Amino acid sequence: MFDRELAGLIELAGTYRLRNGWIMAIRAEWCDVTPGRPRGIDYALNLMAEKNRVLGFDNSHGFDGAAEDDPFDHEHRDGRVEQRVRYEFTTAEALIEDFFARSRAACERRGIPFVFEDKTDD
Repeated sequence: MFDRELAGLIELAGTYRLRNGWIMAIRAEWCDVTPGRPRGIDYALNLMAEKNRVLGFDNSHGFDGAAEDDPFDHEHRDGRVEQRVRYEFTTAEALIEDFFARSRAACERRGIPFVFEDKTDD
């Protein structure tokens, strides 16, 4: 069954530059359905300061403490990016909203305006 929200996430994929030089990198593509990726999408949404991840959401591997049959969805939280925490994926729309809300909060904690310059094709 075709999922319009997942297709929308794939269309959103790209690199978005914030005014302060940070970037939001969104990668999403269809993949085979597996126990780790039960929706058939492989994704990574990252907020980057230079080449360092500030925070992110992805399903490229299991999270810390995951059982073998758990979906791979997890967060790399601001201030603890090396620790992976389970993310309860409900919809692509909720994933995007959570990512943007946490990205905005991470910028605000640092006194950085959450303002976009442009989208690049990097």
